[in-house]
Amino acid sequence: MRLEQQLGGLPVLVAALVLAWNVTLAGWIASRRDREQWFGRLTGLAGLLIAPAAVLAVAASTDAGARTVTGVTWLWPTTCVLMVAQTALATGRRLVSSSVGVPLTLYNAIVAVIAVGDYLVMQSGHAPLALQGAVAARDAVLGMVMGRAALASPFAIMVPLLAPAYPARWRFSALVRAVLVLYAAAAMTLLVMEWPRGVAAVRSYELASNTIIPREANSLALGVRLLPVISGVPKSRDARAGLRLADRVAPDAVLLVLRVPAVRASGLDSLARVLAPYRSDSVRIMIALAFEQPDALAALRDPAGTTRLRVDALERVLERLRPDVVLPMHESLLPSGRATAETDPVWWAAQLGNAAAVVQRMRPATRVLWVATRFDAVDSARYVRATADDSPITDAGFAPTPSFGGLPSLDARLRAADRWVQAQQADARRHWILVDGLPRAHGDAAQRDAVRHVLAWSSARRWVRGVIVGEPSDDLQMLGVYAADGRERSVVEMLRRVLPSSGGR
Repeated sequence: MRLEQQLGGLPVLVAALVLAWNVTLAGWIASRRDREQWFGRLTGLAGLLIAPAAVLAVAASTDAGARTVTGVTWLWPTTCVLMVAQTALATGRRLVSSSVGVPLTLYNAIVAVIAVGDYLVMQSGHAPLALQGAVAARDAVLGMVMGRAALASPFAIMVPLLAPAYPARWRFSALVRAVLVLYAAAAMTLLVMEWPRGVAAVRSYELASNTIIPREANSLALGVRLLPVISGVPKSRDARAGLRLADRVAPDAVLLVLRVPAVRASGLDSLARVLAPYRSDSVRIMIALAFEQPDALAALRDPAGTTRLRVDALERVLERLRPDVVLPMHESLLPSGRATAETDPVWWAAQLGNAAAVVQRMRPATRVLWVATRFDAVDSARYVRATADDSPITDAGFAPTPSFGGLPSLDARLRAADRWVQAQQADARRHWILVDGLPRAHGDAAQRDAVRHVLAWSSARRWVRGVIVGEPSDDLQMLGVYAADGRERSVVEMLRRVLPSSGGR
């Protein structure tokens, strides 16, 4: 198990503990009889707002919550500024020692800058370079324990700290104060160190390629993710958003990701009706299957049951949705940060073999796809298996998403894809590319430039038969071509200009 998978929940735990500390401390300071009245009121106000403001900051980053709280998203940066004022005044009036107050004030100031940058990006899609670099630095620091999940997770936030004015009552509270000051000093140092790298990551997209080489008709399909991950009957709001996106860009292919086993027959029938207009317009239908629990752990407990679950789900999808391409083992473009076990290679190969056999028996016209998302040694070995001459997998693919370094990290994944194809001499095999950018970490323009860069790279390689752009919205991760509040990001207009000229259908 990877270190970031073991520690992925640590930032959330730290944020919860800091919130509890702030609320408790604010109540204690406000109740002191010897407090200065103005300071007690300021501390009480900050302590009152910090917990609901943090909840709103998380909710505003998700599709489910943003439309409800969009009018009060300013509360988080405002509260962070109040926290800066509280620590600065406590330090200036010598209510707390400078060895405690200065690190807390500097830490809070940086967190407030990040909060303002986050707010601007959510509202308009861009922020001044220094602020966007601060947001990228925050994600890089949290990524040390969360991994790449920090780039798009709504829970990737840092919480400011109230100054613990007045002497501690107990030794334990004095120890807690010392630990929090050390945490603030360490976090502040890391943020300052990562800030220049964050700015460089945001600026790196200026070097993205804009030259998309024209290809003859039917040689390169360009498409989009149509809906968020589906766990049942698709929501009418999501279906309307998918129709809106398809109308805007007229894709050659649409991809749906189904979470199994939550999708039942009624949900598949509803999806069939949603897909009917696209099928009649000769749009390729692609279905990916994702599973609710870590399959490696489930396979250890009940290998036969896990296999049967996958086979049943695939059979229902083939019968009711009749896809042109099926991805039976879908992995998110960015990891979720949850603790998962590494999948056994033999079990992985057996699952794909079973899926291919089911497809061959029920619908031979459907192509079976596997996509590399991690670009590590495990994915390299899987690619060798998937593209072997005797492999039952008909199509292979790559999901090159940028990382903390911006465009250079994206280029590193594209170079890996080139090496793997050349090493396996797999250029005769059909490949699909799944791509998205990082609109929260690096800004809307960076997402647009990253997607266009991958489109340009794909257009120059004859073995790439299709490029799929997604996520459609900020549902579970902030990667959508539509923001959580419904705002259309600039990548959609770019796709609208590019897709009609592809001739991919």
